[in-house]
Amino acid sequence: MASTDLDLLSVRLALAIVEHRGLRRAALSIGMSEAAASQRLRSLEDTLTVSLFSRTTRGLRPTDAGLHFFRQARDGLRIFDSACWHASRASKGRTGKVTVGLYTSLSAGRLREALRAFQSEHPDVDLEFVEGARWRLIEGLTLGTIDLIFLLGPQQADLGEHLRLWSEQIFVVSDVSSRHASRSQAQAQDLVDEPVVVSTRGAGPAASALLARMIGVEPDNQRAHHISREMILSLVSMGFGNSILLESDVGNLPDNVVARPLEGEPSDVLIDLTAYRDPSNDNPSLRRFWSLLKSRYADRA
Repeated sequence: MASTDLDLLSVRLALAIVEHRGLRRAALSIGMSEAAASQRLRSLEDTLTVSLFSRTTRGLRPTDAGLHFFRQARDGLRIFDSACWHASRASKGRTGKVTVGLYTSLSAGRLREALRAFQSEHPDVDLEFVEGARWRLIEGLTLGTIDLIFLLGPQQADLGEHLRLWSEQIFVVSDVSSRHASRSQAQAQDLVDEPVVVSTRGAGPAASALLARMIGVEPDNQRAHHISREMILSLVSMGFGNSILLESDVGNLPDNVVARPLEGEPSDVLIDLTAYRDPSNDNPSLRRFWSLLKSRYADRA
């Protein structure tokens, strides 16, 4: 006999008879008549070619063969039920993994908030993060190694399905000893008078382009370094110059560093943050993350 010949409902009935110590109570527990339960039990025994119960005037009692069967059948059903439960959760996006590509900081801001909200509501979904240059994140999305990427700048429809989320304010960070540090807002022209240090990573290239556009010329006092945001902040705190960072970058600043919003027209001092995904990606957890972003964080303008 092949295991595929077994009827799971009949197996559950037999286990219920043992648990409830009687056919009638077992039949009621799984919602069938006593006559139908009796017929199912005999059919199961015929399939197994084993008597699972002995019939006495006091009711049904498990046979030795039945006890062996029930012990292992109970374990097998527990594994089967667990597999069904996990499969159901995975199909609904409640378990699984989402690989997220970033090239902006998570030290502050709404992206940090969105990630924490999703993790709080879906604790069984693993969020895996990839940080890299813009082109590398786009490549990962194209190849399917990254599920979701967040990019700065104008939307690019050719990258896949996109969702404009919000705009990031540009900030100038300076050492407290800088002659402009006491002002409530920074001006682009201030950055021409003092050294500027930027990173070639993350939002650094976008910041450099923005500064050049605002002052109308590529500043010759700007120095690009192949270092992280944290290292840039260290250089600022050491007096190597000012820097330009996004709103999401200015959390947890060193003690002697101040951050001031850059003054200017919104089109000049705000940079869009957009989420991208491959519409053919059928990852259920990704769909849930996308839905959260769309319902709570998408720009309605």
